[in-house]
Amino acid sequence: RPVVMYAGNVGFSQGLDSLVDLAREMPDVDVVINGDGAARPALRERAAGLRNVVFGDYQPAERLGEVLATADVHVVTLRAGLGAVSVPSKTYSILAAARPVVAAVDADSAIDRLVRESGAGTWVAPEDSRALVTAVRALIADPPRARDMGTSGRRWVELHATPQAVARDYERVIRSARGSL
Repeated sequence: RPVVMYAGNVGFSQGLDSLVDLAREMPDVDVVINGDGAARPALRERAAGLRNVVFGDYQPAERLGEVLATADVHVVTLRAGLGAVSVPSKTYSILAAARPVVAAVDADSAIDRLVRESGAGTWVAPEDSRALVTAVRALIADPPRARDMGTSGRRWVELHATPQAVARDYERVIRSARGSL
């Protein structure tokens, strides 16, 4: 069965109710919510009775790659309006795991731009359960496209998220700041 995963903080700012809606709409897909946080008890209650929703706990850092590789599709979510103040850094790890991403975040936020630039997935409006279901269905129905997106994300990380590339970016920021003084 296809696995759709959310990995990270299970807080109120993530807007994870749409994943429970997805599980209801797609009973042939396993939805794994891997993490913990203040919203987890309410989310578990909302998912009660759904056999295709699995809650997992945080795993040791050395198992992160293994955990992320178990998914066929990853979902990165933030409630509407939070894209300008929050950047789910787990997105970089998902890209490194070569898995496609459905980003349910504000349009033109850092994560939306990352997913578009890398070719690693697709964007949907935050908290839009119908759009999320449509995007996930499309990726599951087209494994070669999903695989290509995962490969593109991995390639992007290898080129742009290396320690050397990050150091060059910091150096550019520092030089720019010095020049404006």
